[in-house]
Amino acid sequence: ARPFSSRTLKRTRKFVVDGVEVSVTTSKIIRDDEKKDEEMRFLRRQELRELRLLQKEEQRAQAGLTAKLESQTEQMQKRFDQETNAKKKHYDTELENMEKQQKQKIEKIEADHNVKLRDETKRIKAEQERDYHKFLDQLKLKKKEVKNSVEKVAKSQRKETLKQRLSFYAEDKAKQEENFLASQKNDLDTTLKKMISNNKREIAEQERECLNKKQEFIRDREAAIWEMEENHLNEKHQLMKQQLKDQYFLQRHLLLKKHEKETEQMQRYNQRMIEILKGRQQQEKNRLPRIQRSEAKTRMAMFKKSLVINSSGRSSEDRKRVKEFSLQEEKRQKAERQYQQQKHENQMREMVGQCENNIRELQQLQNEKCHMLVENETQRLKQLDEKHNQQMKDWREHLRLRKKAIEEELNAKKRDQEAFFMMSESSVCLNPSSSQKLSKFVPYLDSSTI
Repeated sequence: ARPFSSRTLKRTRKFVVDGVEVSVTTSKIIRDDEKKDEEMRFLRRQELRELRLLQKEEQRAQAGLTAKLESQTEQMQKRFDQETNAKKKHYDTELENMEKQQKQKIEKIEADHNVKLRDETKRIKAEQERDYHKFLDQLKLKKKEVKNSVEKVAKSQRKETLKQRLSFYAEDKAKQEENFLASQKNDLDTTLKKMISNNKREIAEQERECLNKKQEFIRDREAAIWEMEENHLNEKHQLMKQQLKDQYFLQRHLLLKKHEKETEQMQRYNQRMIEILKGRQQQEKNRLPRIQRSEAKTRMAMFKKSLVINSSGRSSEDRKRVKEFSLQEEKRQKAERQYQQQKHENQMREMVGQCENNIRELQQLQNEKCHMLVENETQRLKQLDEKHNQQMKDWREHLRLRKKAIEEELNAKKRDQEAFFMMSESSVCLNPSSSQKLSKFVPYLDSSTI
């Protein structure tokens, strides 16, 4: 008997050549093993199509997650820039308002000082004018006394004596008047200098106070910006960690789906192998009775021929021997059937064991992949934390230098302000009363506000 059955596939094609209808018939013998191979190839192609579809789904999911993570990063950076710009704008506005208020305050102090200076100048000059008239009246009295003192002199010498005494009086009057006016001018200048100096000290104190407030405000602004930078770095780190976790979560999800598909394909493959084995065993089981009948006929014919050759002439004995041979043949066939059944059971156990072993190996490989993915995620998170710690360390080191530079800049501005005030105090007008226009105090201007 043939080990595999076969069937013939015929195809007839009809076509017209030069107006004549021609038919061509082709035949192909398809064996069962070829059919099974074709089925296995079809199943394999189907599995590959499923894997390709799964791969495309993974690519779409990865692309969607990548776009989502990029959008999150851009939104976070945009929000940080907006918050930083808003904070800087707020502090710049407050600083500008502070400078405007300081300028208005200094202008008011200067205006009040000018008014007080003019009023004090008018008051002192009016008082000095009264004193000057009193002084002139005293000089007139002295002149009268000089004239009266001449009356006691002889008439012949009176004219010459009066002339001499009036000459002395005129010289003394000029000196006294000059000294008196110089004293008045000195008193006026001293008073005005003192007022101007007090005003400059008042303005200097206001400027120092304003500079201190402004520098504290600048420190607060920088501290707020530094705090925002630190929070942004921490927030960015947390976002990157969450994004990394999301990526690995998606990878685990896709890996589990792939494992499910592989397990499903393996189970289909195992089921197919079991079905093929069952089909082959069923064919062997179906062929065995025919083979046994054919062999039984042949063996019986050969046995009967041997009986004819070696016959003892006793038909009863021959029938008995034929019957014994038939019983032995039945036992032999039964043994063959039992052997075949035992062989089939062993084959099925081996096949089931092989299928279970395939599933175990696949599950072990899948578990190793999952374990490697978890270890890789843990390692990546650890590296991300280490990178963030190093970044924060570098940022704090750079922050220390930035703080030092800002303090040096603020201290330099304080020194410049003090030098400006010292120069301003040393440039006091020597004769403020002789100026046609009152001198105006120029306030200190911070170079950062120009």
